[in-house]
Formats: sequence, structure tokens, C-alpha cells
Amino acid sequence: MSTRAAAIRTLACAASLAAFACGDARCGGESAHDAAAPAEANAPAEAGAPADPAAALELPITHSSSAPESAPASAPSRELTEAEERVAEVLDTDPEGAGLDALMRISREDPDASVREAAVIALGDSEDDRAIDALIAATEDRAPRVVLAAIDQLSWSDDRQGRDALERLTHSQDAEIVAAAEEALAD
Repeated sequence: MSTRAAAIRTLACAASLAAFACGDARCGGESAHDAAAPAEANAPAEAGAPADPAAALELPITHSSSAPESAPASAPSRELTEAEERVAEVLDTDPEGAGLDALMRISREDPDASVREAAVIALGDSEDDRAIDALIAATEDRAPRVVLAAIDQLSWSDDRQGRDALERLTHSQDAEIVAAAEEALAD
């Protein structure tokens, strides 16, 4: 696996895990956020809680005043949820051969947006032309997070049909998708 692919998988997994850990349904699955709801519907449930799972990774680490200065507070250990385990399993799937077929099916059919997103990210590592077709199909997903993952993966491709799909997305109703597609085309 390439360094770029490993980094993308690590970030995607961390973002998905952060979304589940935040406890906000808008971050973790099919929700108002995934259905491209108005911006006010995506406002954080609590002050300081990010609506964007990736933003959770950028929050500063704070320590309790009762914790010793030399020992940072550690996150409580917890078991992974079924969805988190499925995301991790999908990200570990080999994007060639039978694994490619499974990833293509998951990217289209899985009911959980975070699992479809993970499949799209994993498809980006495939050398098979069918992966590009699956990525193009993912640009029509109902969840913006899946579309954004597809845009990111297609941005690395020189495929003409992939570029056409990115061009189509510059006319989306979702401003975040438009910006991501325009940036991908500019690269």
C-alpha cells in the first residue's frame, strides 16, 4: 500500500471513529448531515462539538485541572461499535480481485454512509478500471461524505470519465461538494 493510501485510510478511519465517538447522530450515519440538510441543521449539538467528523481531529487537547501536569488525560477505553468494526474491516479489504468486487458492492449498497465512505476510500487503491466506474457511481450517493470521498479519490485519476463526473459536481446544490470538485479539477 502506498504512503498516500495509508495516510488517507488512517484519516478516514480516525474521522469515522471520531464521528461515532462524538455521539451526535448527525456525524455517525444517515442523518440530516448526510441528506444535505440546511446549514443550521448541521450546527453542533453542543458548544464546541464539531459537525464535521474530520474537524473533531483538529480540536485542541485539553487536560483536567485535577490531572497531573506530567500525565495527560487519556481517553476512556471502549469497545468498537459494530459500525466502527465494519469501517475498519472495509478499510483493510484488498482492493483487487474478490476484494474489489466486495468493495464495489459495499460502496453501492451498504445502508451505513460511513461504511460506503470507507469502501470508496479503499477503491482508490485499486489498479482495476472497474474501481473508477465505482468511484464515478459514488459521486451520485445520497450522503455528501461519500460523494466527497469519491471526489478525493477521483482527484488522483487522469480518467476522462472521472474528470467529467467531477465537472458535473461543480453544479451541485451542496457548496462543499462544489468546492471540492473545483479543487480536484484544478489539481
